[in-house]
Amino acid sequence: MAHKAHRIAPWELGNGEAQHDASRYAWHFLAEGDSWFSFGSFFGNSLLDALRFERRTLVTQTAMPGDTLGRMADWWRDQNFVNLVSGATGWRFDAILLSGGGNDLIHALSATNPGSGVLRRFVPSEPPIGPADCIDGAAFQRLEQYLRANFEEVDRRVRASALNATTPLFVHTYDFATPRDSGAGLGRGPWLSHAFRAHNIPEVFWIPLMEQLFDRLRSLILGLNLPRVFVVDTCGMLERAGPGETGPTRHWLNEIHPNAAGYRVLAGRWKERIEAVVR
Repeated sequence: MAHKAHRIAPWELGNGEAQHDASRYAWHFLAEGDSWFSFGSFFGNSLLDALRFERRTLVTQTAMPGDTLGRMADWWRDQNFVNLVSGATGWRFDAILLSGGGNDLIHALSATNPGSGVLRRFVPSEPPIGPADCIDGAAFQRLEQYLRANFEEVDRRVRASALNATTPLFVHTYDFATPRDSGAGLGRGPWLSHAFRAHNIPEVFWIPLMEQLFDRLRSLILGLNLPRVFVVDTCGMLERAGPGETGPTRHWLNEIHPNAAGYRVLAGRWKERIEAVVR
């Protein structure tokens, strides 16, 4: 029988009354990342809430909505993660789960400063000739270098820890989101469609352009080739939202975040991958 993973915040970890004793669980994971993992997120659900394993599992999470891979790799700006991996309050984890790279790509689309990121800005009278024409090749290459360097830095710092030098680190690919007018409320989002409009990219190119951007991110993550880093490839598992849909769909809460049903689908792949590695 699969057990629902129990998710807690760092301050709940430890022995004693009203706190969680990790020794009561067969596995103890650390989860760091963005809104797909985050505790108490604006969306009321996360991938961690959907995880189930054959063994009783405790997940201590340090994720934050909107977090970027660059911030996660900056040890001085992410003290909860640092302390748990190798600090005075450190633990030996059975696995570390990392959700990162998606927000870095979205920030690089530069919706608020068109033309300064990985997209080329067009004037309406001179539109792009195709989706590939919308991507600034040199800028995207710099983004890829930045992402690879930060994945490697997180891994390097984990390996430098006496507690977690051999702990497997799991990262994931993102499924294809549909650029559409569906945000998270309170001025958050939409993200992709906002950026594409700011660059005067015709809507006919939005979906193939998004596919090219996410394909390149997926290729980078699949090609990390770090000995103790394992990729959970969930691309293509969710049913896409339609371009004109503005609300929740079968698997998506908004433009870039899955809903509870979507996370349950993804969690099945995480279970398979993790249980194949962690013994």
